Amino acid sequence: MEKVQLKYGNSTIHYDLEYANRKTLGIKVHPDKTVQVIAPLGSDPEKVKEKVYSKAAWIMKQQDFFLSFEPQTPPRKYISGETHLYLGKQYRLKLETSTKESVKLQGGNITVYLKDTTNSKRVKTLMAKWYKEKAKNHFEKLFSESLTITKGYYNNEPELKYRWMDKRWGSCDKKGTIHLNLELIKAPKQCIEYVIIHEICHINHLNHSTAFYNQLEKIFPDWKKVKDRLEKIMV
Repeated sequence: MEKVQLKYGNSTIHYDLEYANRKTLGIKVHPDKTVQVIAPLGSDPEKVKEKVYSKAAWIMKQQDFFLSFEPQTPPRKYISGETHLYLGKQYRLKLETSTKESVKLQGGNITVYLKDTTNSKRVKTLMAKWYKEKAKNHFEKLFSESLTITKGYYNNEPELKYRWMDKRWGSCDKKGTIHLNLELIKAPKQCIEYVIIHEICHINHLNHSTAFYNQLEKIFPDWKKVKDRLEKIMV
């Protein structure tokens, strides 16, 4: 496999080039925004680059509209005074000594009660558990509401699952199961709703085709504005 980069306007497209026993050039854009190019055996690398260049606008569009993200903030230290997001709002982390462990939302603070306030690993674990509990309630409510909005756009009612993901806000598999990133509990409710509807649209359209965007636009006209908000607030 060869690593190649291609200049397109002010942008640079990086792709993995490999050769295979096939007749035509294949280009795949993966959810993590990586690009894979598979060329017929014996292809001229420069000719391959020309063909990739002709598809550059499409490649960048695919990268832009995948529900992916790049972590932009330094890793949290889980110490008092640090800010953490919950449903789109910033809260201060407050650590309190207690023999009984718990996490509570109090005013402008997320207060974590535990025996050793210097144990940042335990603070992180307790907060992750708290976020997951909150996500279960909000995700399932918003998912139910979204199914009502999108009724008629799917045959078999999709299932909802959620877990921590590294670089995806959500996904839809071939069985019609919607997967949400638990990190979304930190985003505004409208952003969570957008991700759910985006993935429901993938039940009929597993790619980012014109048909997919026409359906998304019809169901969620403000999707571009909400997607932009999601990308800006989750940093």
